[in-house]
Amino acid sequence: MAMSSTETAISISRKKRFSFGALTIVLITAILFAFLTFTSDTFFTYRNIYAIFYGVSFQFIAVIGFTYLMIIGEIDLSVGSVYAFSGMFMGYLMVMKDVPLIPAIGLSLLACVVMGALTGFLIVRFKLNSMMVTIATMTLIRGLASNFVKRMYGATYPSVMRHLSKIKFKDIYLTIIIMIILVVILEILLRKSSIFKRLYSVGENRQTARIYGVKSNRIIISLFALSALAAGIGGILLNSRVTYADTAIGLGLEFHLLTAAVLGGASLYGGRGSMLGSAVGLIFLATILNGMVIFNIEPLLQQLIVGIILIIAVYVDTRLNKHE
Repeated sequence: MAMSSTETAISISRKKRFSFGALTIVLITAILFAFLTFTSDTFFTYRNIYAIFYGVSFQFIAVIGFTYLMIIGEIDLSVGSVYAFSGMFMGYLMVMKDVPLIPAIGLSLLACVVMGALTGFLIVRFKLNSMMVTIATMTLIRGLASNFVKRMYGATYPSVMRHLSKIKFKDIYLTIIIMIILVVILEILLRKSSIFKRLYSVGENRQTARIYGVKSNRIIISLFALSALAAGIGGILLNSRVTYADTAIGLGLEFHLLTAAVLGGASLYGGRGSMLGSAVGLIFLATILNGMVIFNIEPLLQQLIVGIILIIAVYVDTRLNKHE
């Protein structure tokens, strides 16, 4: 009974905050859409909006596990490297080893899950800081991905792999449809499922959660494995879209996802997070980048602006949440 009361109290508190975070970024994104619509003839067109959502759909898959980890107060900075590794490893298996599509996907995702679970195990077993551990794994996995690029010598991925990101359902890319469905399902689960509510209790107070029977260590390892799996799936689809092994894939993705999640209501201090908020945060960032391209703002300045947004988001998060 005490377990139920604790979860209910945390849920009510978190739900109010998450709704505010998600609704705020939705409102800001709507204002940004309106501004770009009135200041540009090329922004609010079907082709442009469709392109924004298509690009975001790959990143959204990766942000799923990333958001869950932020809810429990952990962070995975290796997500961009896993994003690159999964597709490149799959491509390497198909191009260099003649492995068929399905086994290549399975082996690639299995490797991602093993790396994620191992990361979680190291953090739990030795009580290490997740940021520092994933900086190390980020470097290691990026090195593996770069090795596959070198071995493939710029070869193009097989046509069956290149087709994955282009699958459509009634003229709409399947990745967009999957993103919309997952946002709805995962947001409902976070708000309504008692199992998912436990993630908030772990992020709010890990020691208290353990007292009430929540297996925090098991959750941490599982979510790091999930984060790697989600990043792996997104990376396979993006590599399919790019069509060849590119060392630039996934560079800086971890900070992009971090910015989107914090903008959407997640906190670096745990106990908060919204799948809807993270998704809209990604759309907000993609819209800003799209608008800067329309207005011919230089790429370096684009990076500077996104960096400033991250700094502001982290500053606000720290001011609001650190001392609670």
